[in-house]
Order: sequence, then structure tokens, then C-alpha cells
Amino acid sequence: MGSQLQSSGEEDLLTLLHGAGIGMESICGGMGVCGKCRIHILEGKTTEPTLQEDDHLSEDQLDRGERMACQTYPEGDLSIYIPASSLTSSQRLQLDCELEVKEFEPAVRAYDLEVAIPASPGDLDSDLLRVLDALRETAPAAEVQRVDLAGLRGLPAILREEEGGVRSVTRRGELLGLLSVQRKPLGLAVDLGSTKVALFIYDLSDGSMLASRGFLNPQLPHGEDIITRIQYAMEGNASRLMQLVVQGINENLSEMLEESGSTYGDIFEMVLVGNTAMHHLFLGLPVAQLGRSPYLPATDLPLEVKARDLGLELNPAAVVYLPPPIAGYVGSDHLAAVTASRLWERPGPCLLLDIGTNTEVALQLEGRIRSCSCASGPAFEGGGLSQGMRAGEGAIEAVCIDPVSGEPQLSVIGDAAPAGICGSGILSLLAALVGAGIVDASGRMQESYPGVERRGGELVYYLAPPGDDASVGVAVTQNDIREIQKAKGAIRAGVDALLAQEGISHTDIKEILLAGAFGTYIDPAAALSISLLPPVALDRINQVGNAAGAGARSMLLSTAVRQEAEGVASRLEYLELSAYPGLSTLFAAGMYLSEEAVNTAKRRFKL
Repeated sequence: MGSQLQSSGEEDLLTLLHGAGIGMESICGGMGVCGKCRIHILEGKTTEPTLQEDDHLSEDQLDRGERMACQTYPEGDLSIYIPASSLTSSQRLQLDCELEVKEFEPAVRAYDLEVAIPASPGDLDSDLLRVLDALRETAPAAEVQRVDLAGLRGLPAILREEEGGVRSVTRRGELLGLLSVQRKPLGLAVDLGSTKVALFIYDLSDGSMLASRGFLNPQLPHGEDIITRIQYAMEGNASRLMQLVVQGINENLSEMLEESGSTYGDIFEMVLVGNTAMHHLFLGLPVAQLGRSPYLPATDLPLEVKARDLGLELNPAAVVYLPPPIAGYVGSDHLAAVTASRLWERPGPCLLLDIGTNTEVALQLEGRIRSCSCASGPAFEGGGLSQGMRAGEGAIEAVCIDPVSGEPQLSVIGDAAPAGICGSGILSLLAALVGAGIVDASGRMQESYPGVERRGGELVYYLAPPGDDASVGVAVTQNDIREIQKAKGAIRAGVDALLAQEGISHTDIKEILLAGAFGTYIDPAAALSISLLPPVALDRINQVGNAAGAGARSMLLSTAVRQEAEGVASRLEYLELSAYPGLSTLFAAGMYLSEEAVNTAKRRFKL
């Protein structure tokens, strides 16, 4: 079923579609670089194709009416078709984690009170004083010294509605408000990723999880990588980016609360973790300094903010706790993952990798932790690839090549017809291509092999051949392989730099933890075979799921864990890779697709 939109003619089609709430892919933020926002003009007149479109679209594609929405302006009534590959899919989101939330010592506490409400004029004590007296009798350790104004405003009404039998809600010496005894105080943990957002609702009276949900970050249309989003914010759009995230949390939380039979007034605390740019944009902090050396955050301290000051639809008295970021490109999500995995307690040396658009790596040795950030880019999210897509229905997620026939065998999410390939799929494919000899250790595709063809002057390998219905099929290009090599080269360089800084080798590594959605769904054997990871025994690699989300949940449920995390942040050592000597040569060596080739390159570069 189609939709009708009104346009002034001054907006490009991407802006028009985004304004109408249509989730269009736009990894570059509408700059005409990524080529993902493709549409088909069925009828009507538009502006002529731009130079950017000439770079991404062939003459045949343009003749068939294929255009890039960010480069196209309507010149009258238009009828367009948006292919599924151009829409932000309902991506498979990783919420679970094998790291359990074990401790329960929340900051928010509830106490049931019996507050006397006098009927005669002789007793002149205020309502608040009566509540505080009852609280001191019931829970002397609560030690309330202040009261939230919003909670105070609602106090007289609920006291009389409940005839004095109420449930008080306190947090670290503050009375947040009163509830009826039938309602329980709830908490919300949020993992705010640059691509995905995960929400978890907990009952703070017993520590049970009531609901969880994941959704795509609504900021995605304005740039998939952090730098593009920072640039968009610096162009006067910072408040827009903040509003998008707050609105996304509010809308998804509303549905979760309705499903669980709760209301927004039940949520008295929220814990949010994210990378430093997401943290700053969420709070409305300046981000310009994050985009230039030395990449300094506005703050690296833990913060507590009233939810009402951020536009969040929680209880008006609710508090948002934000753990400290570590550095400009290592945020509180990395701290949360380190905390959830209790990295400092594991037998070391131990590596933790959270692979994504920005990959954080931590190395623990003898209880000390050193971290770095690798600019791996969006390739592992499907970005920057000719037919890349996120891990939604129709995405190829795994590939093997039949050793006899040479035919590719595909695993597709949702058992649907292949529409593109996601990050885990291209990693699996690359391992299969190298194993079959179709791609050599330098990443060069071999034209003489079956399945390899030359298309428009570039070598491609077809996973699903073009159909008789004029469909283009699904293929991986030589340039796609180079993009994955860059991403994996950046990660391997970060790992090798940390090992070199500590004076140890891969043979010393006792364990590698892979966190996050990509780390959950990749095949560790494939990652080893193309030297994304240093060579260790396969049984030393553990995929732990959403460790950042688990850390946020732990901090929601335990003040002790918060204190522990803040202590880790204060002693965690940060390695700024951009200033690391020899990084470019480590990166060049890390791009090779076999461990032998990586080591040969290191010897050649005298690393």
C-alpha cells in the first residue's frame, strides 16, 4: 500500500521521506557518499542526476529510473518505489548476555508506611513531616534529608486517596514520592549504541526483569558513523539528535509498560550507557571537541540528572545515572562491558572486544586493564558495501563454498530470498573465499575461478546470480573485500598495539571475549582464519552477548557495582591509537588475510 507526501520542492527526497517517518538507509547522512538511499522513479520529473549518482549508478540503472534519494529533488508530482534494501530493516538485535546480573542492592528503595491523617484541627504537622516521621519509624536507616519537588507536589493527594496507607520511594537520602501499595517502583537500563538501542525494565523491589526490547537508533538517517553524526550536530542539529533518541526511548518504553501493565509513573530510576558521542548527544553536551585531536570529552565523571530535565517520560522525580566515559572514543558502554565481564578477575592475559562501527578493545594483564578504540567503520554493520545491509530478513549471514562444485551455499536470515549481505555474512564469505583460493592472502580476487566475473571493470563474485526478471542478484565486489580488510585491519592493529605495549604475544592470551551483536553472530573460526583475531585455540574464544547491556542492568540493580565500575574507570589505562608509533604499519599488516601473511608483513615492516 502506497503513501502520499507533500513537498515544497526545496527538499531532496531523502529529507522528505525521513520527515514523513520512512526509515531510509543513509549511512553517510545524506551527503551522497554511501549510495544506500536508492529509489526508483516510476513516473514524474526530477532534477538531473548528480556527479555523486554517476559514481554509484551505471548508465543502465539511471535509464531505468534508479536514483539516490539524497541527490534527487522533485519537479512536480512523482511516483516512486523504494526497494526493501533501501529501508532500515527490523534488524536482529542482540539483547541477551551470558553474563548474569548477580547482585541486588538498588539505589531506589520502597517502604510501606501507615501515615496518620488527623481529622481534627489540633494536629498541625504538615503532610511531609508525617511521612518522614512514619519513614523514620519504619526504616531508620533510610535517613531522608531532602524531598523531590515533583514528589512533594503529589504527596497530599495520594495520602488521602490511600487513606494514609502508602508506599514511599527513596533514593540515596531523597524522598522521590509516594505510590499506592499495589504499585512497585521500577527501573530502566538503557544501552544506547550508535546503531542499536536496548531497553530493560526491572522491578526494583525484587530485581526481576519485566520486559526488554531493542530498536534501531533513530539518529541513523543522519549518519551511521560517529564522525558524520558529530558533523551533523555541529551544523546546528545537536538538539534534533537528542530529541530523536529521547523520543525513541519514550515511544518504545510506552509500549513496553503497556504490555507489562505498568505506567511511566512507576519508573524512578534509569541507568544509561553508551559511547562518548552518544552520551554527550543524549545530554546535550558539546561534541565538536570529540571530532578533533586530542578528542577530549566534556566530562569523564559519573553524572546524575533528573529525567524531567531530559524530556524523558518517567516518573517526574526519576533520576538518570550515567557512568563515566573513559575517553573521547571509549565510552561508558565499554566500561559497562568490562564491569559485566569482571575482566579484572579473569585469568590473564585476557582480551575483550566489542566489535562495531567503533570497536573497543581491552587487554587485562595481572589485574590491570588497558583499552583502545579502533575506527573499524560501518562495514561490519553492512555499511560501505555494494549490497551490504543490516542483519534483518533477507540478509545473508553465513556462506560456505562447496569444495566439489564450487557453488556457494547460503544461510539467509528469515529463510527469505537473499536481498544483501550483513557483516557476519561477509566475514563468513571472505573466510570461505580465502579457503577456496578464490581470494588470496592480500585480498585480491582471482579472475580464473568459477563464480568470479568482471562487471563494469571490477571483479565480482556472485552469491545469487542475476535473474531473468532483471534483478541484479547478490554479489561481493573487489571493493567490498577491501572495505572489510580495512575494518579488520583496524581491529587487528588495535589488538596488536595493546599486546606490544604490554610486551606480550598472542601465545600468552588465555581468553578472548567477543561482545555485542556482531561478536555474538560471527563464526570465531572464520575470524581466526582471516586473522581478524590473533591466533589462539578456538576454545579460548567466548561469545558473551550484549555485555554493555548486562553492565547497565548490573549498575541499575546494585550500587556496589556502580562504585566498582567507577573505580575501574579511575584506574583503567587508555591507549590513544592515533598517537601510537607504527600504527600505520600495524594496520597495513593487519589487512592481510592469513596469519602467515600478517607475520611476513610485520617482519618486512620490522615490527
